[in-house]
Amino acid sequence: MAKKSNHRLPIINVQPETKNSILGILFFGLTVILLLASFNLAGPAGRFIYGVLGGLFGIGYYLLPAVSLIVAAVLFFAHQKKVSGATFLGAILLIVFGLGFIDIISPDKGGYIGTGVGALELLFGKIASLVITAIGSLASLILMLNASIKLQSREKEKEDEEENERPTVELKLPPEAEERSSKKTNEENEKETRGESEEYKEEVKISASLRPRISGILKSAKSASYVPPPLDLLRSASEKPQAGDLRANANIIKRTLDSFGIPVEMGEINIGPKVTRYTLKPAEGIKLSRIEALQQDLSLALAAHPIRMEAPIPGKSLVGIEVPNKTASIVRLGSLIGYPDFKKSSSLGIPLGRDVTGEPIFTSIAKMPHLLVAGATGSGKSVAIHSSIVSLLYKNSPATLRFIMIDPKKVELSAYEGIPHLLSPVITDGKRAVAALRFAIQEMEHRYELLLD
Repeated sequence: MAKKSNHRLPIINVQPETKNSILGILFFGLTVILLLASFNLAGPAGRFIYGVLGGLFGIGYYLLPAVSLIVAAVLFFAHQKKVSGATFLGAILLIVFGLGFIDIISPDKGGYIGTGVGALELLFGKIASLVITAIGSLASLILMLNASIKLQSREKEKEDEEENERPTVELKLPPEAEERSSKKTNEENEKETRGESEEYKEEVKISASLRPRISGILKSAKSASYVPPPLDLLRSASEKPQAGDLRANANIIKRTLDSFGIPVEMGEINIGPKVTRYTLKPAEGIKLSRIEALQQDLSLALAAHPIRMEAPIPGKSLVGIEVPNKTASIVRLGSLIGYPDFKKSSSLGIPLGRDVTGEPIFTSIAKMPHLLVAGATGSGKSVAIHSSIVSLLYKNSPATLRFIMIDPKKVELSAYEGIPHLLSPVITDGKRAVAALRFAIQEMEHRYELLLD
């Protein structure tokens, strides 16, 4: 027998923007062909096309190249990476309602399709039918362009203008301090590193007059006018993790422990995004320390590193062994923010991720006012910080939440420059960071005084 080939055809991945460009070119070409066919400049095929479509659409035939050109423009200038099917549905409906409108104005001029839609005149009369087809055409055009009609009162526009012109508090050093710091010698800089002088402390001290300015800003900001970012900006779909052969791994764990004289009974298996947890129950009289001492041997037997032992699992009389998945699943922030538990959480609620069973974990910053995010390079510190910030932006308006962002590296938090929640521009200078922290301490002490009163 001939051996079956395992070779597969290569898969060509095309970016959504490329697909839009190709479709736009095709619709533009269709526009040209339809126009040439109407002037008998497209050969026999053009005469056939014009004869068939002219019979169906009548003088409404010219709606086809017009709509085709609009669709091409939508594809070329679309802001979204992927154009939805609503664009093409709107194009079809625009042609149908347009033919009906033509047939009502000029009977038998809209072709067979126009005659069918124009039958509305028998039910609603001529004027009402014209209104129906005109409204349908306008709605179809809006659907095709993915546009919207927004009517706004003058008072609302004025409120929006005031919101956009809302002042921000900029934490600056006094001019004398800036000028003096630029003239300092290396020796003076070294002295400042060892300890700040009382004079410098006075120079960088933030004036207490900022406090009423902040109060005015918070009073002018209105929660009702704040619209959180759309959830479409966040990806929610995630890949399915690949844990490998679960039964084989469970047998390896059981045999390895048996070889060291530790009989166990395997329990349930939980597949998480990053690791899979195998649970086991040791026989009576077995010390957990013996099982923990075999962590490296189990890692070797499973050909997986690193593995983690949980002896015992909190709330259960079981031992857990967490083995990294063959293919990990990315935990998307969009899938966590969409959970009802997150929406019901407090205004300072943030998602932490998913546990070993795949269930989401949420917490609140109110329960941990001092939060330290630490870890090795590539362990996800930046992802944790950005996820927390974005989660807070989805739940709070500028009236209830303000940020002072300090970014000495100048790359982590620069993306948030310009958001309305910032109390000052993103701080990258060390001296301004000291001034901002001093101001935060003053504000904290002021609030303690208010609570005391």
